[in-house]
Amino acid sequence: MRNDTKIAPRGRGRPRKFDEEAVLRAALQRFRTLGYSNTSLDDLAEATGVNRPSLYAAFGDKKALYLAGLARTHASVDATFAALYAVDYPMEKMLKALFLGSLEGFLTGEDGPSGCIAVNTAATEAVSDPDIRAALAAFVALQDGWIEKLMTQAGSKDPLGDAQIASSVIHSLSTRARAGTPRADLIAIGKKATALLLG
Repeated sequence: MRNDTKIAPRGRGRPRKFDEEAVLRAALQRFRTLGYSNTSLDDLAEATGVNRPSLYAAFGDKKALYLAGLARTHASVDATFAALYAVDYPMEKMLKALFLGSLEGFLTGEDGPSGCIAVNTAATEAVSDPDIRAALAAFVALQDGWIEKLMTQAGSKDPLGDAQIASSVIHSLSTRARAGTPRADLIAIGKKATALLLG
């Protein structure tokens, strides 16, 4: 039986000898692979190469580390959307970049395609945990907001509605990638969604 209860923090005054950003990336990948509930502190220690007391001292308990990982994902997604917005593509090129860029990320992972951590792990925990639910809601709002801006920029007649459709396609691509759908089939879905949104 795994023990994910709080662990005693280490003594004060000892300098940290690890890169917190690298540790957070590694923890995020382990959460993405196993899901929140199935990831223990021992799993995280193994993935990061940092012992449990040091993880606790740096980040807090498992939930705090998970939420920090989600926050890192949100920041990365925000930067990616900002870069796409900056190039000001026409509608078709923007949609291709949006769908292809998303699915390529979803096809990565420790042991194979892992999809999006927010879609595939936070959604499970959001039912019972208000903090994770709030983080997931913030992620969805961030994604919808950026895609609506992209749709407006590209001349959509219904930016909000088109953004919600595009977001739904992206969430589906994440789930399908994790389920093992071949890359070619995921690309085909993206192309069909692009054609639908172009009307």
